[in-house]
Amino acid sequence: MIVVVGILSVGPGTISEAIRGLTYVRPPASTEPAVPLEGDAELQKRLDTATLGLSRGSVSASIVDLRNGATAGLDAQAVYPAASLFKLPILAEVLAQEEEGTLNPDQLLEVRSDDWTDGSGVLQARIGDSLSVRELQQLMIQDSDNIAALVLLDAIGVDRVNSSARRLGLTATHIVDHRAGEDGDHTTSASDMALLLRTIATGQLVNAQVSETALQLLELKQTNAWLTGDLPFWVKLAHKWGELPDARNDVGIVFAPRGSAVVAVLTRDADPDEAARVIARSARAAYDFVGAS
Repeated sequence: MIVVVGILSVGPGTISEAIRGLTYVRPPASTEPAVPLEGDAELQKRLDTATLGLSRGSVSASIVDLRNGATAGLDAQAVYPAASLFKLPILAEVLAQEEEGTLNPDQLLEVRSDDWTDGSGVLQARIGDSLSVRELQQLMIQDSDNIAALVLLDAIGVDRVNSSARRLGLTATHIVDHRAGEDGDHTTSASDMALLLRTIATGQLVNAQVSETALQLLELKQTNAWLTGDLPFWVKLAHKWGELPDARNDVGIVFAPRGSAVVAVLTRDADPDEAARVIARSARAAYDFVGAS
């Protein structure tokens, strides 16, 4: 007789947590007012430890416990290259215009030859095709498609995106209008990204329904997810990553049975593998804090 023994590998955490996690469903965007923010010494200690280990370059990070507003930050207001994080304020403005009725999610937008750009995505081979706003916003987030972002940006207006970012309190976030001849990279900060994600998680991006739509897009499986590197498999994540030759960023909302937290980590001029480990450890620090408190 042959006996086959199966072993369940659950990664960090306990078997009981894994069983609980298998049935865990991400909570919807909140309809309750966001709690006030307050610095937490223990969370700060965990974040400081997590962000050690870069042999070169720098890191900026912010964590917010969504249950009680406990926060920690490391150079969180410093201005960093956004890389593909610039797609988050675009998404916020697209959804806002859809809600106000000035943009139809089923409206078709043509991918023109002057929209072509290199980088991530699948639309380089689809010049001349027309896609709906809804399709473009999914490609922009899930595939980090740069052309999809440019087509949407043309439709909603760079000025509108930057103005709405200011209204949301994103003081370091700026979308560069390259078509108008503006030079430089799109910029943001860890604190800006944490604020935007907290706005979404707490149902304050226009309203709870719009915020939930944003969450559903951000939890689609993406090419990279450095935040998940040290997390148990049952943790739910709504996030956006971004990468340039000199930057590796990942920002998201970590949803777990014991609580949820916003984690935003941006790196500059760091070794890519070291940056990925710092991002993963920061998410784990947030997860452990939520589970321990």
